[in-house]
Amino acid sequence: MLIESFYLNTAFIILGAYLIGSFPSAYIAGRLKGINIIKSGTRNVGGMNTVASVGIVHGAIVAAVDIGKGFLVVYLADMFSRSHPFIPMWALAAAVIGHNWMIYLGFKGGKGVATIIGGMLFLSPWSLLFLFLLFIPITFALIKDSYLGTASGFFLLGFFLWIWEGSIWWLVFGLIITAAYAIKCSSLIREYFTERRRDIHPILKKIFKPLFKDI
Repeated sequence: MLIESFYLNTAFIILGAYLIGSFPSAYIAGRLKGINIIKSGTRNVGGMNTVASVGIVHGAIVAAVDIGKGFLVVYLADMFSRSHPFIPMWALAAAVIGHNWMIYLGFKGGKGVATIIGGMLFLSPWSLLFLFLLFIPITFALIKDSYLGTASGFFLLGFFLWIWEGSIWWLVFGLIITAAYAIKCSSLIREYFTERRRDIHPILKKIFKPLFKDI
């Protein structure tokens, strides 16, 4: 433990997780090429917008860094909490919030997907197989929209983790990451219902091509 007091130690872990999650890899990658990612493309401070606005190589590096910071946060939380069963989970939630609302960029940020993936690689790697091979393909096929489909996939993941891991706190965690993602996509999700918008990101469309023949 960093500090002998359990509550102070947990507070430091959560704060540290938020600050690590706020590391603006996409913004830095854009600036290295003279591009302000906040004002370019979708204005999302994440890997996919970096691919579209800066380049594939830079986008891949950004995605790797964002995955890495999720994994790092959970690893450090596990180590400094002496393998507490739930603190690493809350640390990942804090890192996702940090990624989505980066303190270094005036609380602008990404959507947190890569950071979630990185953390879940440590916490529950098998759950990622269910997320990307079952939940998200099903929601994409039914909803035909990558934003609402991903939010729905995270929502289902929360219930799966509750059953798989045997604690309702995993459901709470799933609802938190679903909310963090959905809030960042709120305008796009709203348009799905009010303007019948259907939008599949080109990269996702290639990955799940059989599901989107009509789009």
